[in-house]
Amino acid sequence: MDSSQESGSAFNYSVDIHNSVRRFLRRRKDLEDKWDAIVDQIQMSPRVGPHIDHLKGVWLCSYRWNEGSYRIKYEVLDDEATLFFYDANNRGDVYKGRRGASRRR
Repeated sequence: MDSSQESGSAFNYSVDIHNSVRRFLRRRKDLEDKWDAIVDQIQMSPRVGPHIDHLKGVWLCSYRWNEGSYRIKYEVLDDEATLFFYDANNRGDVYKGRRGASRRR
């Protein structure tokens, strides 16, 4: 979690992390410790995996990573080869819309 642009893996996705996600990770050391492994897994397969769900409705074209009681929402921007992590919160709060980043950068 050193910079907002981190190099990708085999697919060379760069990683863009919104500041609200960075703040959330800093407050949750258990999740912050797992962050690099989570990003590596998402970079290898951003759309399919045991912790990944495709979102619907207003979050169409977004994905969610489930990690315990936490949810991390992100978009896969293929034309820019970027994974944009725009929201993270507890399971019950991530969809309430009272916090989190706009999906537009």
